Amino acid sequence: MDKSLLVYDKYVKSEVTRAQYKYFFKKFLQWAEIKNGSALLHLKDTQLQAMIEDYVMHLRKRLSPNSITPIIAGLKLYFAMNDRTLNWERIQKMVPEKVKRTGYSAYQTEDIQKMLESCGKSKRNKALIHFLTSTGCRVGAIPDVKLKHFSQEEDCKSILFYEGSAQEYYGFLTPEASNALDSYLEERRKDNEYLDEQSPLFREDYQVGVQKANPMTLRAIHLVLHRIVKTVDRKKEGRRHNIMTIHGFRKRFATIVKLDNKISWAVGERLLGHQSYLDPSYFRPTKDNLLKEFKKVIPDLTIDESERLMLQNKVKDEIIKRIESEKDQRIAHLEDKMNKLDKILKHLNLDKIN
Repeated sequence: MDKSLLVYDKYVKSEVTRAQYKYFFKKFLQWAEIKNGSALLHLKDTQLQAMIEDYVMHLRKRLSPNSITPIIAGLKLYFAMNDRTLNWERIQKMVPEKVKRTGYSAYQTEDIQKMLESCGKSKRNKALIHFLTSTGCRVGAIPDVKLKHFSQEEDCKSILFYEGSAQEYYGFLTPEASNALDSYLEERRKDNEYLDEQSPLFREDYQVGVQKANPMTLRAIHLVLHRIVKTVDRKKEGRRHNIMTIHGFRKRFATIVKLDNKISWAVGERLLGHQSYLDPSYFRPTKDNLLKEFKKVIPDLTIDESERLMLQNKVKDEIIKRIESEKDQRIAHLEDKMNKLDKILKHLNLDKIN
């Protein structure tokens, strides 16, 4: 490995951003026809300045202005951390102004249904689709999730994301998604895989289950999802689609949890793993608090129509039972008041007679 790339491991916390910066940097080296970062650092600042300016002009012909910005950010971090002084203000002015982004739409329930149908017999891929749909998590969080991060919560499951970090938060699986995951894990057990707390949630492809279970890489997840998403009819807007391949799952989740104010804004943000300005001092909901709120949107997050109808009926039955229970309590309370009043009246009448 190019030792100069360790700068990204040291200064970039996000795994996804770190992988992107490394990828962009290697592309830059290929364009410049330079072997590695160490050889690049032997050049003078004036040579590097001219080279990067030429690279920006090269990118302008091939990429959207929005795509150039993170590439420049990765290069800027690399040279800054290696004590190379370049005129980044000049370089930044060469980048065209950003254009209106596309890809703001979210997947619809019908889209997810098509994806699940395209998975065929693959229980892993079905569980993956359900996992993204139910949690709305960032796809970069998945490779680090292990079975120890799961807990059974009645007919749902809770997942602890980013354990031990400042970004730590809980997500949840609907009963439907929980069943899909259980089916996938049972398949692995039948293939003679020994599952324990350290087992990865989604493992890489294997010939026999007894092989070492390595987690599914982020690249592998992307490849699987890109293949599955091809079954969905997305509209092309310029160079992009109206629904982002990966982020469309998260957008669907965000839309549902924030729709019709079923869940408070603060809870919705927490379920998305966002750090609001109130965190962490003022808003500290427990896992049970979050699960109680999550249950309000389980029917909307559910994909199978029959399953969703069953859940909706269950919610209606629970509401009816609660109303009847409250009604019975009110009647009992009134009867108790009437009995007390009768006793008082009888006592008063006896006093008058005496």
